[in-house]
Amino acid sequence: MSDFSPANDGLSAEPRRGRRRRELPAWGHYLLVIGVIAVLTVAGFFCAPLIGPHPAALVFLLAVVVLALFVGRGPTFLAAAMSALLWDYFILPPVFAFSITHFEDAMLFATYFAVALVLGELTTRIREQERAREQGEERATALYLLARELSGAADLDQMLLRVVQHLGRVFDARIVVFLAEAPYRLAHQPHPAGTYAMPEPERRVAQQAFDYGQRTGRFTRNLPDAGALYLPLTTASGTLGVMGLWFSAPEPPGSQQLALLDAFMRQVALALDRHRLGRESEQARVLAESERLSKTILNSMSHEIRTPIAAIQSAVGNLAELREPALSGAQQSMVAEIQEATERLNGLVGKVLEITRLETGHVKPRLNLCDVADLVHVAVKETRKQMAGHPVTVDVAPGLPLVKLDFVMMQQALTNLLSNAAFHTPPGTSVQVSARADDKYLDLTVADSGPGVDAASLPRVFDKFYRAPGARAGGTGLGLSLVKGFVEAQGGQVSVKNRTEGGALFTIRLPLSKTSVDATGTTV
Repeated sequence: MSDFSPANDGLSAEPRRGRRRRELPAWGHYLLVIGVIAVLTVAGFFCAPLIGPHPAALVFLLAVVVLALFVGRGPTFLAAAMSALLWDYFILPPVFAFSITHFEDAMLFATYFAVALVLGELTTRIREQERAREQGEERATALYLLARELSGAADLDQMLLRVVQHLGRVFDARIVVFLAEAPYRLAHQPHPAGTYAMPEPERRVAQQAFDYGQRTGRFTRNLPDAGALYLPLTTASGTLGVMGLWFSAPEPPGSQQLALLDAFMRQVALALDRHRLGRESEQARVLAESERLSKTILNSMSHEIRTPIAAIQSAVGNLAELREPALSGAQQSMVAEIQEATERLNGLVGKVLEITRLETGHVKPRLNLCDVADLVHVAVKETRKQMAGHPVTVDVAPGLPLVKLDFVMMQQALTNLLSNAAFHTPPGTSVQVSARADDKYLDLTVADSGPGVDAASLPRVFDKFYRAPGARAGGTGLGLSLVKGFVEAQGGQVSVKNRTEGGALFTIRLPLSKTSVDATGTTV
């Protein structure tokens, strides 16, 4: 709970706002002036024979100055005019007539009137300056107390609870708070720290304040029938929420109160923004630590798993080369199976490590200008063993530009597509690799003549570990996931569809860089 108490809230805006509400209204000031000047006129009328008209004028002048301490500029001017005229009519001889017979009396009348007006104006200005100074002190104190409440909160919920309590005391209002769930979406439910049970129809009033970033609701021109005044919590990074105030007083808050309220909203918005930035900083720190840990684990796995696999491969290779004693046919068959299984295991481990690196962001493409024809031919050469039972046709359009890409990544992507075609199509079916380019994109395609992809599997073929129903045993479901990861890491896209003549067509589309170079060496 807050350590805020009435003792240290003595300078807040609320008590003074209450006192100002108990002051006389404007018409009451005029009645006060009329009553005081009338009483002084009656007293001066009866006392003038004893003291003379000139001391009575000084009494009227003193009354104008004293009244100026308590009334506004208009009532002060009225007091000066009434006192001068009534002094002339009822006290200055001849009485009951607006007549000045002596030059000295005329000078006194004019001087008195001017002095009364000047003194009244100066007194009114001093009083207004004093009131403005007090209001400035109130505002500074209220902002200081709010800043103390915000800085002392341990978390967001406690901060909003303190804000609601503080604003409720300062403005004699009930508060409702909405926070933003996303940059352009306001939470549907208010924060539980609020004290105002907002009617459901006012939800759209709060949403409008959030959308347009301005005051909405009661005492405004925007949806004024609402019960509360809604103000956006806005910073340079955007609108972070909306705060609504239901005032106990029926009259609207004055300009000073609105200025203080706007200052409060800015302070609360900045506190919310600091909290958001702190949370994002903590998340970034945790993410960086997680990435460091995952990288350590990956490096450890790569070393700890591949080391025994390499030892198995070496040992099996040595067994296969034994000549004395010579291996029997059964032993040679088992050695061949071990070699094949070891290669598959090594490939599986490599794919798992690569897909993990892609997902954790540890694989960064190294973009360089590359020859597309070389890329295609290297990929075909690398898969000649898998493609031994399939005739492969290479169709690279002449004059393709040098393209900025990661040669190793793209070679692995094409290799996986060719291996996938060899694995899922019957022996003897053809596979075609082609490369085409236009002004914006480079398209690399791998087309096979197999059974194609089941319609239900088309949206999922690039998912990790997904294997289509009825697929041959032995696949890992990672090859196409790696293709997708390698291509998207370079800003490209990969897609698949069934060919009308039968088979599947995989297309890799890469955006052409502005610094691509054509076959003649000219930048395009």
